[in-house]
Amino acid sequence: MHIVQAIRKEATRVREEWESLLCSAQTAPSGGSSSSGHSVEMPKSADTYCFEMLSMVLALSGSSVGRAYLSHQYGLLRDLLSLLHTGSARVQRQVTSLLRRMLPEISPAVFGNVMSVDRLPPADFSIVSAANKALLEPEPQFDIHRVGILDVFLSCVAKALTVQVKVKGKDASGGKGLTTVTLATSIHPRDFVGSRWWLRGCITRRLAEVIIQLMKDMAAGKLSEAWANVTKGAVAENILNLTKLEDSHRTPSDCLHTPTLWLALASLCVLDSEHVERLSSGQWSGAADGQPPAPRPMCSNHDDGETGAIIQCNVCGNLCADCDRFLHLHRRTRMHQRQVCKEEEEAIKVDLHEGCGRTKLFWVMALADSSTLKAMVEFREGTRNKPAGVTSGVCRFCGATGNSGLLAIGNICADQECQEHARNACNKLHPCGHMCGGIKGEAVCLPCLHGCSSNPTLKQDADDMCMICFTEALSCAPAVQLKCGHVFHYHCCRCVLMKRWAGPRITFAFSQCPICKCNIEHPVLSELLVPVKELYEDVRRKALMRLEYEGLHKVEAITSPGARFHNDPASYAMDRYAYYVCYKCNKAYYGGEARCDAEVGEEYDPTELVCGACSDVSRAQMCPKHGTDFLEYKCRYCCSVAVFFCFGTTHFCNACHDDFQRVTNIPRLELPSCPAGPKAKQLEGEECPLHVKHPPTGEEFALGCGVCRNAHTF
Repeated sequence: MHIVQAIRKEATRVREEWESLLCSAQTAPSGGSSSSGHSVEMPKSADTYCFEMLSMVLALSGSSVGRAYLSHQYGLLRDLLSLLHTGSARVQRQVTSLLRRMLPEISPAVFGNVMSVDRLPPADFSIVSAANKALLEPEPQFDIHRVGILDVFLSCVAKALTVQVKVKGKDASGGKGLTTVTLATSIHPRDFVGSRWWLRGCITRRLAEVIIQLMKDMAAGKLSEAWANVTKGAVAENILNLTKLEDSHRTPSDCLHTPTLWLALASLCVLDSEHVERLSSGQWSGAADGQPPAPRPMCSNHDDGETGAIIQCNVCGNLCADCDRFLHLHRRTRMHQRQVCKEEEEAIKVDLHEGCGRTKLFWVMALADSSTLKAMVEFREGTRNKPAGVTSGVCRFCGATGNSGLLAIGNICADQECQEHARNACNKLHPCGHMCGGIKGEAVCLPCLHGCSSNPTLKQDADDMCMICFTEALSCAPAVQLKCGHVFHYHCCRCVLMKRWAGPRITFAFSQCPICKCNIEHPVLSELLVPVKELYEDVRRKALMRLEYEGLHKVEAITSPGARFHNDPASYAMDRYAYYVCYKCNKAYYGGEARCDAEVGEEYDPTELVCGACSDVSRAQMCPKHGTDFLEYKCRYCCSVAVFFCFGTTHFCNACHDDFQRVTNIPRLELPSCPAGPKAKQLEGEECPLHVKHPPTGEEFALGCGVCRNAHTF
């Protein structure tokens, strides 16, 4: 009891500090935010006592008796939920571990009472416990401020999301409105001073990932069956709440200020396949009364009996989006009065593609990726009512509308990016009537991205985000389907292959599919892929040769079954050693072990990356066996292999190069003697890390052929 009371006092104190710093422009707590909306670490106040108290409770929760006792400490549970949002990073880790142990012992109904929740969310309606039935009452009019049972957890995810906001369907003259927001920049901290205070501030990505995994485990039944039902119901309810927003909250400016949108995005991060099957087309809500969903109206202009209608015209009848656009293109039909079908307003479609949750309504599309904690919200303006004189031309890429200029005679607006996409885009029509979303000149067109293709290799559709740029849907630019089956924007693939790796060290992650990590392969990208493959083979050959010469080709990391690099010495060697591209000869050269490169930033001058052969200031002897391919130099200021060659005179390792202004000004007499560590630090011992005899620190020295001398570096 003493420990529980101590935690309560600490939770109150931390909460008060969090409250006082939340709106500060200079500093904010770890669960708070600065004026820029970024998470700022809490001032180092004493959290040691709180941490130690939580550690004792965590130890107590290790036994069944302890967990049973803690499950009845409802005040402790409130304090833990408070510390989850306001505590330091290590306190938050303790809290999540405690919650994982305590929740299986606490029923959802009891947790709801602690959270002051008046009802539990709809769960699997065939399995409703007696304790929950009393709380399952007909829902009153939707209240955007009503607290959900798992909102305290979902808000952790919401506060870590970075959201791209786009408005589709604006007039072509308005340009492309693409903005990036977070919960902290969208909703002012003073907007939530009551029961939903936890929606304020920011949360670290690490904590959000822990909460996502906790909620996925809850939904999978790893805590209890009751929690599985309630978790699935809470996630589904938050997604369905988007359909209940009033018209006044559906505009971009208002919707971004509602907790409903942010909790829906957080719910998409913990979506599972069952939600996808039951949420779409109102199946989840229809399960409450056992009635199947009402049939949707079909397009009057199609006679296939399958194409659904989304627009109701007072003259032409029910129409799909394509028919609406074409039939009302002529100036005589532009005056027709149209509006969105009621069934379309209430319809919802939920998908889970490659781990990315997505929900589509007639007025908005929202998606979130739990692996990157990035989200996209696309508002579709002008879809509710189509008054007389409505614009009729729609750009096939950005969705801008207009009845003048280029949109009056075609389906491409005057925007420079859209015109550039048009030059690369395929103009063929699929048998289904949709335009090909691929590029010109392909022998086989890209399968239809609108769900009309039965191609088993197609794993995405037009509304999926390009996982390279994550700013535009696949339909917003010409796309290519890689050999692995995944689809990306053509210009994004070219851009990532041209930019290559970030930082000086050669890495090849850029040449892999962002989703499945297979190598990027496509005929139209071969021009860019050929030099990448040649460089890969060069680095692979040199890394393997060095691994063998150093006697490491039979280490446990390669020979042990189950090891990361089992029977893959090439990958082990390329992960162990750091290679760089020489600015002069464009060949890969060795620059030490990769662990020395761990803290190197992306800012560097590529002209200073020069191999030993091209920077031979001391005229080292050419190796009769390997030539100059493996010629290496020692860093002038420490006992490491040099990577950079600067000023035409000086070799640096990575660490000394980052600190060159200081190390170059150290008087020669004050430089460390061998053994010398990076940044001119004196090391203990007598043996040189390079295992060679060399001149004093501060002088240039050629190490010679790196393979022949069997170097062991940092």
